[in-house]
Amino acid sequence: MERHHLTSLDDAPAVLPAAVVTIGVFDGVHLGHQTILDRLVDIARERGLPSVCVTFSVHPREVLAGEAPHSILSLEHRLELLERRGVDHAVIVEFSRAFAEVDAETFVDRLLVRALGVRELVLGHDTAVGKNRRGDAAFLADAGRRHGFGVVTVGGVTVDGAVVSSSRVRAAISRGDVETARRLLGRPPSLLGTVVHGDGRGTTIGFPTANLEVLSEAFPPYGVYAVTARCIPSGGGAAPVDLPAVMNYGTRPTFHQDDTHAVFEIHVLDRDDLQLYGLRMEVFLHAFLRRERRFEGADDLVDQIARDCAAARLVERSLPDAS
Repeated sequence: MERHHLTSLDDAPAVLPAAVVTIGVFDGVHLGHQTILDRLVDIARERGLPSVCVTFSVHPREVLAGEAPHSILSLEHRLELLERRGVDHAVIVEFSRAFAEVDAETFVDRLLVRALGVRELVLGHDTAVGKNRRGDAAFLADAGRRHGFGVVTVGGVTVDGAVVSSSRVRAAISRGDVETARRLLGRPPSLLGTVVHGDGRGTTIGFPTANLEVLSEAFPPYGVYAVTARCIPSGGGAAPVDLPAVMNYGTRPTFHQDDTHAVFEIHVLDRDDLQLYGLRMEVFLHAFLRRERRFEGADDLVDQIARDCAAARLVERSLPDAS
């Protein structure tokens, strides 16, 4: 997937002569988003045109209101999931106060028509563009008639009687409800990061761990989870490798008194031969096993970790597909 970063419409380059386009934050890339993206890709293939997703570097509310809900996904993670859905191009708008002042007609004319050559615009049921979100579905349909592009609106997807939304996914993750998050996402919730050096304590007690540096994602509650660790080799040559694992997310109270610094520690089951430092890793959460707590000493902790590993193996054996 080709990526194009855009800071201003004043100097928006002509990226494509013709394309099928969608617009949105797509935080989480949940089932509703996937329906839009699949429609985008299908129409693009039918018409022999590239598919384009216009998205934003940050949630617009972060700029407009000074705060926004924690992103479910980092920008990099979001772009990777868009690529997995088959999107050909991503246009990442650096959302700013100046961009927020762009009116809907200018957005359509300079970005959609001149820069992207839009031939078909695929919208979610609540998509709106331009200053004060005045470019709603009715406006865009009228703009399509004037500029010569079609507009397709995709309805929301419901799960448990309610429309799937990023806020529902975020709430499920924040309370540790991995199963509900999975049903809303159509896949296990996951975290993307890089393995960094830790203090090496896991190795000394017989359970080596990979410390994962994760940026800008909605995090689950502190605790222990059954997960799949997807190791992503650098360079893009070799295929990713999926490994069953246990993840502890928390402050490690048995050995540390600093309750302000939480870490993600991943112990790959039944492997002690792995060299993971520096690798990118995506961790898929399958089940919440227990809350983090303080143990009286290393022996008690080791006994509990062994039980956690046994529980994670049971979860792993029940999975139809790790991702």
